[in-house]
Amino acid sequence: MAHRLPLALLLVCLLLAPAIAAPADAKVGDVRAVFAKAGEVIRKTPSTLGAPAATLGFGTQVRVLEIKAPWLRVQALSGGGETGWVQSWRTVEPSALGANPKPPHLKVTGGSGASASEVSAAGRQLDAKTERGFRASRKDLEAAYRLVDAMEAATQALHPADALAFIDSGNLGRRGRDYARPGRIEPSQRRANSSSGRGRPKLPGGLGGLVGRGLREAGVGKGAARVAETAIGVATDMVNQLKTSFTPEQEYFLGRAVAAQAIARYGVDPDEGRRHYVRLVGEAVVRLTNRLPANVGGYHFEVLDSDEINGVSGPGGFVLVTRGAVMACENECELAGILAHELAHVRYKDGEAMVRKGSEFQGALKTLGGAAARATGNGDFARGLVQFFGKVVGSLGTTAMDHGYGRALERRADTEGTYLIYDVFYEPHGLKDMLARLPEHAGHHGGGASHDTPQARAELLVPVLAKLPFKAPDKMLAPRKARFDAMKAK
Repeated sequence: MAHRLPLALLLVCLLLAPAIAAPADAKVGDVRAVFAKAGEVIRKTPSTLGAPAATLGFGTQVRVLEIKAPWLRVQALSGGGETGWVQSWRTVEPSALGANPKPPHLKVTGGSGASASEVSAAGRQLDAKTERGFRASRKDLEAAYRLVDAMEAATQALHPADALAFIDSGNLGRRGRDYARPGRIEPSQRRANSSSGRGRPKLPGGLGGLVGRGLREAGVGKGAARVAETAIGVATDMVNQLKTSFTPEQEYFLGRAVAAQAIARYGVDPDEGRRHYVRLVGEAVVRLTNRLPANVGGYHFEVLDSDEINGVSGPGGFVLVTRGAVMACENECELAGILAHELAHVRYKDGEAMVRKGSEFQGALKTLGGAAARATGNGDFARGLVQFFGKVVGSLGTTAMDHGYGRALERRADTEGTYLIYDVFYEPHGLKDMLARLPEHAGHHGGGASHDTPQARAELLVPVLAKLPFKAPDKMLAPRKARFDAMKAK
């Protein structure tokens, strides 16, 4: 009779399988990379006791020659072309090891003059030039903006090996695959219009021709009149686009401003260890889920200097949580749940949805439309764009910091946040547990006329969790508990 495993042991094996089995899609010919910071030993036989064949440095790319799950026989694509066996989850797709790009706002240079080309650029984008104008008008936010720069710099400086080691040691994700961050939207994909104006619809009612003719009759040369007509047309196109949605690039600069407002209100937690830990948890969620979209600037996480329990999200991937929210958590999956809830607001563009419903946004858009009609090189539209930016940022910040999303959007963010952490192999009940316990803590935001209480939100997640039965064994949770407890003990 064949040997049979005890039922309890078999169940444990099945529970562990999603995390430690060889990637189902691994195949001969795949190109992988080793991610251990100190290098990875490949062995002469597929066994942890096998004699070392070679040690490959961090980032060495290898080609898969043979599979004996969970082992891969690989050949290095550099150096001496060494071959040997390595556990499949000790390799990743090469794209996961790329450094985070520099923040997009550092790539844009130039002044904020009122030449026709500058007005045209401002009309196309609402970009770093607009941000500089906004910052000049809000000196009270300058120090906070510098901390937003530092927030992005910290993401850029996060070494891929450290992020992947955090994932690996915490038994997160389907190990060995899907470790790359969401994609980035390149500049050529961001711009709705080309610099020449080709593809831009004509101005309504023949406005462009009337402008050009009127200027020529006033003694303005034909070339100058054409420049003025183009400037008005591009500015009008910009306003028409803003009536519908924000572009990914606009989301990025609006998100920076929302983050600056949150930091101006609360400050940044002085404990760099806690902030680094939160960045690693956020990075794990971002890398391991397939539910977050590509964006312009990446995803960034910060801890605010307040014992209030709060979370703030800005468009384009900015997530900030207070120290009080972090310390109110009892484990890492609860913290991941809070971050995932805010990421859900980002994914669904909830801040933008709420702002567009307000009369202030419609009024600001109407004023900007008037400035567009005068965008003949005198700077009216550039100034109008800065004013519009400020109005939108103010509304977005208030919505994010004061929980102005309403019941429906908060419920959706709770549900999506739960799916996000389940996708990452965190305990899916983390967010529900946190919400259920929230009234025990001072400084939390309770329910109201337009908000469910935390307890009601937790109860609404019960049927969602019934569809997500995965429960990690204690052995998998132990490393997460140890590092979470160490963070809280400092």
